[in-house]
Amino acid sequence: MELKCDSAEFSEILSVCQGISERRATMPVLSHVLINAESESMITTTVTDLETTLEARSNAQIYNKGSIALPAKKLFEIIREIPQGEVEIKTLDNNWVYIKSNAVSFKLAGLPAVDFPTTPSDGSLNETSIETEILEDMISKTIFAIATDELRRNLAGIYIEPQKGESIRVVGTDGHRLSYVEKNISNKLNIENGVILPRKGVMELKKLLKAAQDMRITIGNSFLTASIGKYKIYIRLIEQEYPDYRQVIPQETKSTIIIKKEVILNSLKRVSILSSEKTKSIKMIIDDSKIELIAITPEVGEAREEIEVDYSGEKIELGFNSTYIIDVLEAIREEMITLNVTDELSPALIKPLESEDYLSVIMPMRV
Repeated sequence: MELKCDSAEFSEILSVCQGISERRATMPVLSHVLINAESESMITTTVTDLETTLEARSNAQIYNKGSIALPAKKLFEIIREIPQGEVEIKTLDNNWVYIKSNAVSFKLAGLPAVDFPTTPSDGSLNETSIETEILEDMISKTIFAIATDELRRNLAGIYIEPQKGESIRVVGTDGHRLSYVEKNISNKLNIENGVILPRKGVMELKKLLKAAQDMRITIGNSFLTASIGKYKIYIRLIEQEYPDYRQVIPQETKSTIIIKKEVILNSLKRVSILSSEKTKSIKMIIDDSKIELIAITPEVGEAREEIEVDYSGEKIELGFNSTYIIDVLEAIREEMITLNVTDELSPALIKPLESEDYLSVIMPMRV
């Protein structure tokens, strides 16, 4: 294999690949990227951890076709640091490569291309076009709520569920909180039932969504495949049943408090400084047009702050993990929100005041 390519474009692609390559992989080849020069004027760069696979195509001058797997991290560091312009890459004997740009050159050890896992096949399923801005917003409003514990595999990803017409719902929950958002998309999604996408794959997909205005998506029995600009990503589905999340969403609550989002968000950030590092617990006392936020950690100190709100009901005392509420508020773009509560044992509901497409459920805690 012998080729020349633009170092800036190649560096950008290798940077994206870093999030997927496994640096401590049990299979050494999973820490590598596959460089494939089988076209006359284009190279394909592929990286995988067996759950998420990313392909990227870029322009190149191909003098001799071929392919090789190179260490993802070292190759990126080399290409990133060389002067901008053309870079030459040429394979040598025993899976070594020669990399040259102007007066600087490197020799880098690789692995045979045949050792690299094959790319998943997305078959001949129909593609659906989705606006990337819409999908990125839906992921941003739900991904923070999914479980980080891989023992609860069915909760360790976002749930994409088709709704009536051309709308989809995206849900994230870890059992202590839940967020869902529902939006119309330009075309009907080509699935009958919901699917679960794992956290890592979703995070990598979210990074790519800024690269183009729309994406083409296919969902098969085992993989979601998305084409976004020069990138194509394959994400293995979590093939488990998602819990009935509707059961934890309160159908009605006793009291509704209207608050300016930035006011309560900034207050929570200040007060939670002195909350427990482990539980992040805060007490919320709602009474007569105000909310008092309290954090007490005996060995550290305490913090209190009152904010004015639109409320005139009975006094309510609640306990919450402050991080859970902060995550939701930072995801909401609207200026005003509603906090819907019943008592200290019932879940709270947070929604934008003038939007029905997003809600979040927060379970209470004892403080």
